[in-house]
Amino acid sequence: MRINSVTIRLKKSCSKPELDDIKTEYHPHSKRPAVVQHFLEYRREAESEPILPPDPKPWRPFRSRLDFEFAKVALEAALSASQVDAMIKLFHRCSEGDRFTLKNNADFCDCWEKASHHLSPFEKHTISVPYKKVDQTFEVHGRPLWDWALDLIQEPSLAPHFPWTANRFWEIQSALPPNAKPFCFILYADKTKLLSFGTAKGYPVIARCANLPVQIRNSDGVGGGCVVGWLPVIHEDPAESGKAGFINFKRVVWHESFYELLKTIVELSRIGFWCFLFPLILILSADYEEQCIMSLIRGFGGKCPCPICLVPAEQLSDLTTKYPLRTSVNMQYLYEKTERMTREAGEILLKKYGLQQISNVFWRVKNSNPYRALSFDRLHAYHGGLWGDHLWPEIQKQIESLRRAAMKKLDTQTSELPRWRGLNHFNEIMKVSFSNGTKLEDISKLVLFSAHNILDLASDQEGYLLLQCLRSYLELDMYTALEVHTELTIKAGREEMNRFSGLIEVYPKLLDDSEKNWCFPKMHTHQHLFDDIKAKGVTQNYNTKPNEKMHGPLKDSYDLRTNRKDVTAQILRADHWCYVSSFIHSRLNELDKSLLIMEDSPDEIGSDPAFDGHVMLGAKQKTWTFEALGDAQQQDTMFIRFRQRLADFLSDFLPANQTPLPDGKCIHFHKLDTITEYWNLKVNYESAVDWHQANDLLHCDPSFHNHPWYDCILLRTVDQEIFGQLIYLFTCRVGDVDYPLALIQPLDAPIGNRLRKDKDLRFTRVRAKPRSQSEFISVRSIIQGALLARDFDNYGDFLMMNVVDTDMFLRMKKLQQ
Repeated sequence: MRINSVTIRLKKSCSKPELDDIKTEYHPHSKRPAVVQHFLEYRREAESEPILPPDPKPWRPFRSRLDFEFAKVALEAALSASQVDAMIKLFHRCSEGDRFTLKNNADFCDCWEKASHHLSPFEKHTISVPYKKVDQTFEVHGRPLWDWALDLIQEPSLAPHFPWTANRFWEIQSALPPNAKPFCFILYADKTKLLSFGTAKGYPVIARCANLPVQIRNSDGVGGGCVVGWLPVIHEDPAESGKAGFINFKRVVWHESFYELLKTIVELSRIGFWCFLFPLILILSADYEEQCIMSLIRGFGGKCPCPICLVPAEQLSDLTTKYPLRTSVNMQYLYEKTERMTREAGEILLKKYGLQQISNVFWRVKNSNPYRALSFDRLHAYHGGLWGDHLWPEIQKQIESLRRAAMKKLDTQTSELPRWRGLNHFNEIMKVSFSNGTKLEDISKLVLFSAHNILDLASDQEGYLLLQCLRSYLELDMYTALEVHTELTIKAGREEMNRFSGLIEVYPKLLDDSEKNWCFPKMHTHQHLFDDIKAKGVTQNYNTKPNEKMHGPLKDSYDLRTNRKDVTAQILRADHWCYVSSFIHSRLNELDKSLLIMEDSPDEIGSDPAFDGHVMLGAKQKTWTFEALGDAQQQDTMFIRFRQRLADFLSDFLPANQTPLPDGKCIHFHKLDTITEYWNLKVNYESAVDWHQANDLLHCDPSFHNHPWYDCILLRTVDQEIFGQLIYLFTCRVGDVDYPLALIQPLDAPIGNRLRKDKDLRFTRVRAKPRSQSEFISVRSIIQGALLARDFDNYGDFLMMNVVDTDMFLRMKKLQQ
């Protein structure tokens, strides 16, 4: 299915075309005509879900719901056998109501074993691979991949869902028989340490279903990621490690092991399942090192180190030239050709293409070109790669060259940047080492706004160019992160990539003695980024972040649920029980939803004085008289004539909003009249990216964990949208009605001519009016929150931090246009 804006046929309810109409185009095999809907109608249809009758006893095979809920908590807490026995005894002593029948840990384990057969369990296989003419055997644990797929296909709660799909999905559907459907796998594999301070390692393989919407597919619940395999970790013999033969041996073991996971779908990918489902691998999600193993290329040391195309190693930094793509057909042809050549001649041929002389396991699965399935990995390629390993160290080196005062200034200014929900706050960054991709991502969003007055054009031309590179990188990262793409955003993203390439090309020319080499794979791989988006959808479809998150529970199982002997079987048993638990728990939730009776009516919610349309005040504080408030704030010019100005505002505001004044007279407050203070504000708004409801939790708090926190906002005035900073949130009673209001400092003072730095670093600058010109607003006029950083060199000026989230990024692009 494709969605675009070209009108072919209108639904009856969409009789007259309008701006933002949505066209849904179905694949010809579906025999469904394309339809066009008005935007609001499309949203209503997309958000509605059919209600399925729930299972009345979803906790079975547990004997009661209480048994299951106890077992779920005990499993998640990784209680030992003795702890489970002790807790069961305690429950029997105090349980009332629902029947609790578990007897001891043996009964507890027996129930989980019975429940484990609800879904496909793990199986153990043994493979044998020769090394130096001696067969080496390894154990591979895995769920039969097709059995796991059938678990999802037969799950009623997943049946109503289908996603918008990208070009690759469409191409695969075209290659299948007219009455067939593709079942598309997303596979991820990465070796990980089971303890941060130990040597034990695990090699999980995680599967997701590409046919499901991303919010389900990337979740932790039903339809989300699932561990489907555990590959062998080969011991590194110091005498063999690093040798070409040993490296090839490890890769053969990897592909032979992976075949055990794919075995159940290899033949089905050619002939289909009984209802004509054709399994295939749509996406392979992995870091560059794993991608080299999956594609069987020679990696960074090879002549063609990209797993997707045949770019020469010395051209990795050139993002403007396109090179031939790898395909299963041409790579398999080269491999089979070398089978008929001498070993030396075959090695010479394969080296030319950076290919290993090993048969690729993914060639066996039809419609599963591994080189097209390999996908751009935003986490490792950008946050932990291009930024974390290259741009950020260059910026640190440049600041270190300016001596200790510059380093301290960067740390201080970074710590003074405003806090924001979901964004890490740092007190120092210069001398702290970070390996966490999320923290590196957040540092990249902050450094531009804390370093622009340190690496300036007048004193540090090289550092200033680095900040321009950083700005371009941040723009690219935002295009990469978009949850919905259009032809316009893809076009803008490609243009930004060319700009970034040009800036990087200039940088080494400014440093005659620079040893920095920009020819590395993660500099090149984002050349394929927008092709990936067009082929396989937005990057959250194949980001490794939700898969790496699943390493945590596996490490916990190793630490808390194993005896450190034969750990694989113990870890996977716990993982399978947790997987089954999530299915049972989701069905309990569905049962509860079907029985739920709403206690609060919309009228009752709307009567809350702190609630007003799309906004709601929170963190209620004390009630003040106007006299007490004036005494408490007498040093702040923002509160001068607070009572009189508020009365004047409401006397104008209420009639302008068709609300009559009490007794038809202008409002007058007495000094003993009261208002109620609040410290936060929740704002619901429509995302500019995907049109779903989003929300901001905004702070207006004089001491949030001993730090003042006053958020900025985007608000709608009579004739335009402006930024402002929250100063005071409160409700005020007029007659019998409480009105939620805010005192703000408007950020719409004239700026004058745009600075050279603002043009080069693409800053959006706003300026605060004097504090004495604070204004009252209705909180209903607030559109959403906004993150603005103080310009440390220009008091009263703020810089819009529009690279923190995709919504504000797109919203500011539209405002600038």
